[in-house]
Amino acid sequence: MRSKSLFRYVLLTVTALMVTFAQEKPGTWAPDTDWGHWRLGQKSDQEFLKTNNMTITFGSGAPSFEDVSREEFNRGMEQAKANNRALHDKGFIVLRYLTSSIHGRSASNKDEPQKDQIRMLQFWREKWNDYEDYLGPKPAQDPTTWITVRPDGTFPHYRYAPYGQETTNEFETWGCPNNPHFTRLMEGRIRAQAETGIDGSYIDWTQIAGGTCYCGYCKRNFAAYLKKNLPPKVAQAKYGADDYDNIALPKKRGEAFWAEWNTFRGYSVAEFHQRLREVARKYNPNFMISGNVFGGFGYGPISYDAAGNMEMLGRDGYDDFVYSEVQEYLDSAPRKDEQGTKITNSPAFKFLAAATHGKPVIVYATEITPPIFPHPTESCLNAMSQINIAEAVANHAVFREKRLTPAGATQMYRFLATNEDSLRNVRMHANVAVVASLRQYLADELSFAFSASRVLADNGMAHVMLTEDDLSSPAINQFDMVVVPYLPLVSSENQQALVRYAKAGGTLLIVGASGSKDQYGLPQSKLPLAQLLGGKQYPATDVTRRIGKGQVLFVPVQIPPSRFLIPMKSHGDYTTFGPTMADVFADIPEGYTRNRIDPELRKLLERVADKVRESLGTRVTRLTSASPFVEITTMTEKADRWMLLHVVNYDVTVDGTITPARDLKVQVAIPRGKTARSVTWSGALTEMKPVKYTTVSRAGRQMLILDLNEISIYGLAKIELE
Repeated sequence: MRSKSLFRYVLLTVTALMVTFAQEKPGTWAPDTDWGHWRLGQKSDQEFLKTNNMTITFGSGAPSFEDVSREEFNRGMEQAKANNRALHDKGFIVLRYLTSSIHGRSASNKDEPQKDQIRMLQFWREKWNDYEDYLGPKPAQDPTTWITVRPDGTFPHYRYAPYGQETTNEFETWGCPNNPHFTRLMEGRIRAQAETGIDGSYIDWTQIAGGTCYCGYCKRNFAAYLKKNLPPKVAQAKYGADDYDNIALPKKRGEAFWAEWNTFRGYSVAEFHQRLREVARKYNPNFMISGNVFGGFGYGPISYDAAGNMEMLGRDGYDDFVYSEVQEYLDSAPRKDEQGTKITNSPAFKFLAAATHGKPVIVYATEITPPIFPHPTESCLNAMSQINIAEAVANHAVFREKRLTPAGATQMYRFLATNEDSLRNVRMHANVAVVASLRQYLADELSFAFSASRVLADNGMAHVMLTEDDLSSPAINQFDMVVVPYLPLVSSENQQALVRYAKAGGTLLIVGASGSKDQYGLPQSKLPLAQLLGGKQYPATDVTRRIGKGQVLFVPVQIPPSRFLIPMKSHGDYTTFGPTMADVFADIPEGYTRNRIDPELRKLLERVADKVRESLGTRVTRLTSASPFVEITTMTEKADRWMLLHVVNYDVTVDGTITPARDLKVQVAIPRGKTARSVTWSGALTEMKPVKYTTVSRAGRQMLILDLNEISIYGLAKIELE
């Protein structure tokens, strides 16, 4: 992916991530996996790490089998072990960049790569037996049969070039995660990494490239997946076929089994990661694994088109942290643009926090270097680094500092390090939650979770996202309101969970005919969510109705012929990551990041925001003063000992001009059963100092009213609770 701009350079030299370790007993280390501790910088120079209070950087890893002789490999392993021991002695651990690609070389960068040009083929012929202890016996099928293929047998490829430079004759293609021989190669690669003493790997190219993989292994595994996950009666009702061993693999939207095919591809990648994690943990029980997900202009390119399903990867036993290339070029760098529009990636970060259930999310963002930023000034470097870090931190993510670390970034990292104890053991929390569901997108349905998040943020409301996995958890009852932002596919079980939430005292805000189909995409005869409103089907007008101890609100949606789609052009035929998906979904970054939401959809979502404000009143955490470039988020410590309020001012231009936000008024909903004991605040990356506040109580719930005089780019308030 776009991280090739760095990692192709460092792959054959020295790469790694590092996290400070806590020593359990002599000779035994365990990674400190708490998000609040992670500060990531590229360079492993000790002075750099110290100056910037970094806890994560790049270090040593194992040589690549295909690039060295066995003797060179052995020497490289010993050197890596020594380097990693030295890093451990200094209080760091090492994670390694690991590619899942297969490299090749064509005659020129204009030629179409051929299978017999991949370098792994020569390794298989000449060196495989030298690494049999890592890879097992040489398979009879050569590496040209391991790669992902299109229906016609051709294969995709990628040529890397640094920003603004020409590609070379080098290319990459990708192995199929359902191919046992490729999987064995990757298991050997990650075993070697674990043996060096590193403590985890970021696995690049977390994908099955769009339009692939139609190999025999995928066909057989897809049939097995359907037998396990798609009841035959559902297949008959939906497609008129249930002979899974003999179906034709779907090639495009609208063909039979397309939605299941999309889900299977993501499942294949997630299971592949789980296998690699299991192997690595045989050699290091604490080994951490991460994929690279969620990048580019379109919402769907990774999850939908390339199979990096964040909800699957975020589950227990799969990825331990997530690496996300959420920005693409300057278009999505957070700031105020030339037209005065707030550019924000916060909806994507909130989703990743939900999908990973609080695991660290590392953001690999736009480099503040030429040619993306032509001749950046020092003020540009300082301001743009601070807004990138601030946006990440406020949404439970870690910004990866890159080739340049200006004074502004150093100041941010110093502030975060000083307040690390406050950032530890906290998770995103608000009393308003928006349900996001990849199931909708994989089934080609509209849904508006990301656009709804943007509109709520524009209205100054703190909120979090939930995934479908969260709906059946008792933790849902902590929210005063759950917003269902048009989810056509909702299982009867999840609908019943939402009904129980409302009856127990929550406010359920349903947008459109949510749950009109079941999890398989078939129409449902009984709609538990609609029945909450007093009828068998959804009404045509707004409804508010008491139910049990809570209430349900409904806002109807008429999907127009335009489907709220956003006219846009790609960078060429495709973006870095795949199609824009602008012809399929309205809920894409072009809309919610750059505020190009369809006007009628925005009008609808503004009504939703009004419903939230009217229903919760003083019980919602929000800005009560008009501040169009300010976003707020809240977090709570796991034992509710304190609460954090993050304030991010996006009124920053690419030339480095910062317009401070002044005289902010914020009301903060204190967790149930708790009261505020004290509040400290800093809006200028200086020492946290006590700040005055007033309190209001409504129905046994305390609300805090804060007057915050000025914020430059990032502000933090800590509310001690009792």
